[in-house]
Amino acid sequence: GLRSEYSCSSLYEKEYDLPIYTILLPLRNEGRVVSNLIKVISQIDYPKEKLDVKLIVDDDDLSTILAIREINIPVFMELVIVPSGFPKTKPRACNYALQFAKGDYVTIYDAEDSPDPLQLKKALAAFYGCNFRVACVQSRLNYYNANINMLTKFFALEYLFWFACVLPGFQKKDMPVPLGGTSNHFSVEILRKVGGWDDYNVTEDADLGLRLSLYGYKTLIIDSTTLEESPISVWAWIKQRSRWIK
Repeated sequence: GLRSEYSCSSLYEKEYDLPIYTILLPLRNEGRVVSNLIKVISQIDYPKEKLDVKLIVDDDDLSTILAIREINIPVFMELVIVPSGFPKTKPRACNYALQFAKGDYVTIYDAEDSPDPLQLKKALAAFYGCNFRVACVQSRLNYYNANINMLTKFFALEYLFWFACVLPGFQKKDMPVPLGGTSNHFSVEILRKVGGWDDYNVTEDADLGLRLSLYGYKTLIIDSTTLEESPISVWAWIKQRSRWIK
């Protein structure tokens, strides 16, 4: 459990002393939703002068770059253009942006994510209340469109079971925790020490969770939820799960 002096509420009283927090937002063909994403991230309950938000876009994704440049983005956000290279993957983009991170801690959100506004403070409370071997804090995920059809309802149940039962069970048994693709929070120092993400891995999140364990670090699951978009068709589900199984 967390020590009481590091509760989320106590962090309100020490906002002037909070560390800089980096948020990575890897984007690909997201020009239509980037404006809403900026609004969602701006609603996170954290001192804006302590936020370091990177909007990460490949150099050939001109529509997304143009959409961002047409918006008067907040001063705590920065457009990071990933130069041409191989492979064109989310982990490569995150690794490129990580070298510019100003924060002591870092997290990742996808374009459609809607995180708990208190999530950064809850993650810090977990880091501060535990020992130095904790390298990652994983928030729960679920779907905001769970009631679209029977498929999305099953997906929501699956996520609920995975993040509320399976992963906390792994944590309790001191087993490696395969991370979700978003809302995982890291110590920047440790993340760099273990080599960041694997550019060539199609499930770079799960890979990193296992690699952290191999290095002797621990992952905690916290009671904070990020809502994301569920696949709504069988074909979309097949493509998603084929990548996961690979």
